Amino acid sequence: MLPFGSLVALPFAGWSISKLGSRFMTFMAAIIYPTLLILIGYSNTPFVLSFLLFFFGFFGDVLNIAMNTQALFVQEEMYGRPMLSFFHAMWSVGALTGAAAGGFLMKAGFTTLNHFWIIAAFTFALAVIFLSYLVPKEKFKEQTQKLFAWPDKTLWLLGAICFCCALCEGAMADWSSLYYKQVINDLQKVSTTGYTSFALMMALGRLIGDRLTERLGYKGILMMDSLLIAGGLALAIFLPSAATVIIGFGMVGFGVATIIPIVYSLSGRTKTMTTSSALAAVSTVGFTGFLVGPPIIGFVAHEIGLRWALGIVLLLGLLIFALSKKSTL
Repeated sequence: MLPFGSLVALPFAGWSISKLGSRFMTFMAAIIYPTLLILIGYSNTPFVLSFLLFFFGFFGDVLNIAMNTQALFVQEEMYGRPMLSFFHAMWSVGALTGAAAGGFLMKAGFTTLNHFWIIAAFTFALAVIFLSYLVPKEKFKEQTQKLFAWPDKTLWLLGAICFCCALCEGAMADWSSLYYKQVINDLQKVSTTGYTSFALMMALGRLIGDRLTERLGYKGILMMDSLLIAGGLALAIFLPSAATVIIGFGMVGFGVATIIPIVYSLSGRTKTMTTSSALAAVSTVGFTGFLVGPPIIGFVAHEIGLRWALGIVLLLGLLIFALSKKSTL
């Protein structure tokens, strides 16, 4: 229900932001999102939990599109240089911080409900503090936007690249740890070493991604990213050992790091839609990669083994290279 809510939210997010502004929608979603987290802690039936998870995913993606619209205005109108990769790096930092906080609160004996209240209170405070710093009114596209708008050719291309990247990222999130355990021949051992390598290098790639983009250009860095994804998986698949898997998965993490920030930056420049609607359109195409990627890898792995199933990620890296080379980005 959570990813389903996220997918349903995307057209609404683009339309509502174009009507009400990204500042208002960012603040509203930043208040509703943690409120739903608290309510999830009180849910006591599968129906109530499913209902709340749907809207938790829904407002999570409204917040995502609203914040990216704000970030694009800062990048394009205020500074005029690539900055979106750094903003996305903060998402990675937040994910690592949230995991660490969750582990600490569990060890300290806090209940799930108390945990949710603490996180929500912290988020409420941040939303109120930072409200005054948000861009009051983004001015780069004022035309009205329909709730459902058909993307142009460029947005479809960017959506395809986003889809490939999201599928790669979803596959690595769900299957990298299991593959690492298969390589070291210890399926009983709990190890996230492979995924940790991927996640840390993705965070590092986003932190330095803007500088790389300035030097290589959007097209150049997309082609470099695609070769890192394909090369990293080739290393992990064809030379399987603990060291090569860690290095290979790290290369994949660095490769996927800047793709979505670049796709968002380029989609925000379209002349056929508002910025928020263009982001939502590309995200709608791309987000399906997160939904279908892990199950596809699982089905293929059931037939030919996980090692060769992850070859799909290698092929997607090559596809990103072909799409980037073909484009006029």
